[in-house]
Amino acid sequence: MKASILIAALMAFATILLAAFIVSSLAAWLCFAAAAILCVAVLIDGLRKGPFYREEVRRSRYPVLSTLIFIVPIFSSLFIFVEESIQTVEWYRPVMLSSFTILFFINMLSLPLSVLTKHREESLEKKQPVILPVSVIIPAYNEEKWIGHCIEAVLESDYPSKEIIVVDDGSTDRTYEIALRYRDKGVTVLRKPNGGKASALNYGMLFASGSIIVSIDADTIINRHALTYLVKSFEDPNVVGVAGNVRVVNRVNWLTKNQALEYVTQINIVRRATSFFGVVQVMPGPLAAFRKSYADAVGKYDKATITEDFDITVKLLKTGGVIQSHSKAIAYTEAPLNISSLYKQRLRWYRGNTQVLLRHRDALRNPKYGFLNLLVFPLLVIQQIIAPTLGVIAIPAAAIVILNGGLAYVLLLWAVFILLQSFLSLMALDIEGDDVRQVLYAPFAVLGYKQLLDIIAFKSVIDVLVLRRRPKWTSAQKVGLKAAVSD
Repeated sequence: MKASILIAALMAFATILLAAFIVSSLAAWLCFAAAAILCVAVLIDGLRKGPFYREEVRRSRYPVLSTLIFIVPIFSSLFIFVEESIQTVEWYRPVMLSSFTILFFINMLSLPLSVLTKHREESLEKKQPVILPVSVIIPAYNEEKWIGHCIEAVLESDYPSKEIIVVDDGSTDRTYEIALRYRDKGVTVLRKPNGGKASALNYGMLFASGSIIVSIDADTIINRHALTYLVKSFEDPNVVGVAGNVRVVNRVNWLTKNQALEYVTQINIVRRATSFFGVVQVMPGPLAAFRKSYADAVGKYDKATITEDFDITVKLLKTGGVIQSHSKAIAYTEAPLNISSLYKQRLRWYRGNTQVLLRHRDALRNPKYGFLNLLVFPLLVIQQIIAPTLGVIAIPAAAIVILNGGLAYVLLLWAVFILLQSFLSLMALDIEGDDVRQVLYAPFAVLGYKQLLDIIAFKSVIDVLVLRRRPKWTSAQKVGLKAAVSD
């Protein structure tokens, strides 16, 4: 392990002690101690046992470690809430502290698992490359600004055994015309009436000859070695899917830079953590790979949800197969440039995720699904429902604390969690090999950008669970590669 990662980890633990002093409660001390003990236990147990997706471990009905990773954050947050409520009649301080506790635990517990996953990846890279026939499917709808760049990146890939299939889903711009220019380079270009991304992917699979399907969004550019790294994992016959590592290409303003840090410190780190257990919760649309035979067996992509990537991931996990990720299979995608576009993108994500959780809710109560039941679905409930709800309630709670003379308390609490988030972000950036200067945006993951995402997520949950609105596809405005990086 790199010295810089260890130093950041030690500073994070020192900050935790500082937070406990500020809160000055037994609950805080016990909860932060539980986090530290659990992190160390995860590292020791992981190094001792090896991959948790091994057959003998997966057959275990109640794996202790995965259960604790879910139970400890929930009970710690509740413990702090109850203990603080007993000490004070003010409801708002416990709510605010509980909200931060959930965020802290998710990040803190994900990092040691990410380190272990990186260690596994490095061992995998020493092996000889695995060559399996791959079919790359690129669904596209009105992507004239990106489709050429996307196809060229796949053509330049160093993977030798690949076919490229572009499916134009009834575009009204020049997408089909641009894609046709690559037919003389062996690219298959198909066209169909508009039916949505899931139908475009399924249509492309009808023409695919490879045993491995790689799906790539048309507004995405993969790195030269991405396909090679994805396919290496399929040497293990238990692996049915592999998630790519998505990064933001247009880091040009406050909003996109916050998204870039979010992808590294929250989305990708959590994906790495669940990869350690072989149950990555989402194979992302920008870059994912899976065995065609398994996708056929579960009915391919389903148009019943607006987050088809999440839905097919859950269906593949239900087969008992392993889904991993690879940090060096990198895909660069365009992030929304303004709040309006971010709102539309995340509204689709969060509504669709809630929709899938409802659709596959049997995975939450049926232990036969193993880590999907014990770890992934409980973690998703925390991320998609509990954390955003607490985050939204914490906004007026903080305001009330300030109005009642608690400005110093709120500022100290924010300062400590910003400091903690900064050290955790440094660790994540170092693990990912990304630009550590992005840590300058870590404060907004606690105050500002976090609340924006919480509000959108909370609205999405209300829309689906309470108002029973049928989610519709909402698209973010795109400017294209050249415009995005030169804005």
